[in-house]
Amino acid sequence: MDYRDFTRNVSELPDGLIVAPILALCGRLLTPNVTLSFGGRKPLTIFNFVASRAGMRKSTTFLPAVQLARHILTPDDLIGGNASDSALFDTFEQQPHRLQFEDEGNAILRSWETQSFGREVSARYLGLYDGSPWHQNFLREGKNHGDGESQRHIEQATLSLCIGSTFGVARLDQIAAGCGLRRRFGFYVATRQARQIWWPESLEGDDLQNMADLFRNLTNLKGTVGKDSFTKAAKHYWVGLQQRNRDRCESIPDYTTGSENLLSSLNESPARCLKLAIIFQACRWARGSITDPFTITPEILELAEAHQNACLDALVELEGMGRRLQVDDTAEWLLAQIMEDHSIKPGQHQAVYTKSQLTHRFAANPGRLGALTASKLYTEIIPHLVSRKQCVMTKTGKLQTYTFTWE
Repeated sequence: MDYRDFTRNVSELPDGLIVAPILALCGRLLTPNVTLSFGGRKPLTIFNFVASRAGMRKSTTFLPAVQLARHILTPDDLIGGNASDSALFDTFEQQPHRLQFEDEGNAILRSWETQSFGREVSARYLGLYDGSPWHQNFLREGKNHGDGESQRHIEQATLSLCIGSTFGVARLDQIAAGCGLRRRFGFYVATRQARQIWWPESLEGDDLQNMADLFRNLTNLKGTVGKDSFTKAAKHYWVGLQQRNRDRCESIPDYTTGSENLLSSLNESPARCLKLAIIFQACRWARGSITDPFTITPEILELAEAHQNACLDALVELEGMGRRLQVDDTAEWLLAQIMEDHSIKPGQHQAVYTKSQLTHRFAANPGRLGALTASKLYTEIIPHLVSRKQCVMTKTGKLQTYTFTWE
């Protein structure tokens, strides 16, 4: 609440998005001294994704957390921008636990999509989230050592990350490691501003220092949270949380991209709930609200579950936005192709296809990567054009025809 009120002075985004960068900072402040024992030792790394329309001032929402990070951490704890896998290894070899803020993340996400080094680095981020060991073989290292040894090793490398971007790249669909990344991210989505700020407050001075002192307390904690850290009531709540998560998984069909994305995120949800609960307890301890940050109560699990469910709802909303944009783009392409097919007839503003003609012309290669399928054509694209009054379907007996019109 202290941080929310502090950030409201500069950010016009909703409160739900204000918390995304600071959670990533908290994850870094607790790593590596506080760990989660859950199927092995897990770091409290947090990946968060803030998605909004362009021009909604994401940068000012990141700025308070960035300023706090600079006050509490050293420059060696922070990274930013693009790097090759080998350059990234050099960086983490010097300091293996890092924090990254990318308030304008479109550039780095595009490089992960299109550049060979970006595809390699995006896959590396999966291991940085998990705190995995990192081995690298460098030919130049063998030349510099008498024994010819070329392998270098980092016992554990971790990263907490918060990225901001527009909706176009936020679904991570075009990234080779997109499925794994999406599972690790918590999503925060805004389509409108929560307030208007005509003159942002300064983030310097005593308020910033006091806020930094509060969060700096997190660096004093050391310990591991496991099943013995739960109260009896919390253990009961935890079983119910996992059962609700599994029931939701079973209720979702897995034959669409959006459903698969949600299922992937649901698989990580219990572990993320635990991380959030530990961070929330640590912050309450730092504020002086509780005396034992390593005891997990049902109340804090309920708060973590509600927060994670909101992130999952944001992912569903993001999927819907991306799907609508994709359908609209494909509908425009289809209409353009139809118009081109009939451009030899001056003044023509209408074309009629039977269903078999339409399938043969535009959905004949369903196995080809990225090709339009008959299912998508008739369940998404055609209904979209019908809603725009650019297509009319008629049926005479068994014959279905589609009449397309344009200006």
